[in-house]
Amino acid sequence: MNMVKILRPFYVLYFLIAYPLAMIATMLAGISISLFGKYLKVKGGDYYPAVLWSKFMIRVFLLPIKVEGRENLDPNQNYVFVANHQGFWDVFVMFGYIGRNFKWMMKDSLRKMPFIGRGCYDTGHIFVNRTSPQKEILVKALKILRSGTAMGIFAEGTRTNDGHLGEFKKGAFVIADMAQVPVVPLAIEGSYNFLPKKGFLVNWTPLKLTIMKPIAPIGKGKENVEYLMTESRAAVAKALGEE
Repeated sequence: MNMVKILRPFYVLYFLIAYPLAMIATMLAGISISLFGKYLKVKGGDYYPAVLWSKFMIRVFLLPIKVEGRENLDPNQNYVFVANHQGFWDVFVMFGYIGRNFKWMMKDSLRKMPFIGRGCYDTGHIFVNRTSPQKEILVKALKILRSGTAMGIFAEGTRTNDGHLGEFKKGAFVIADMAQVPVVPLAIEGSYNFLPKKGFLVNWTPLKLTIMKPIAPIGKGKENVEYLMTESRAAVAKALGEE
């Protein structure tokens, strides 16, 4: 029998012990993001607490993580990061290990998350739902990118139901087209196995983040949007072994 399966009951027990620590860390992170990011206006005040929180959440649950491709990022270039969406822990993988400050585009329902939802709202992350005016979203996203801060978007729009890569939606690529910034595809592996969308019990599993080479615009308009979307999905699919 696989050793991971043998140890699974012990890991589930450990998860229940570590969970209160994770909730305390989440509360402190949300308060810190609002305090330092909005009210005290400390440079990086909304970013560094999120990084520390994300790394803590991965380490407290004993999840090893491997990061590849960070050298592909130019510190003087802004980007739209587009990732596949395997599970909730993708948030911690991206915030903790990309190494760049960025604003999320996230579901409006996450605004109701205790502490963190408020912190994200206070510091300018974009919340969307099916009725959100597209023009308003684009204006907010372009303002963020033109300020020098990157955008982070789950290109599938929602978490995978079966662990496999879904189709990409155009929103992230329309934003990149309008701002004329490169898209950086990200492949996240492991978080679906750790906590599936429809699951209740966790499974210990290694995590991996692959940061691929930026895809530069080839023009502006519909053709460029299709190009960025097609190339980004192909890159993520290749990294995941789902070509």
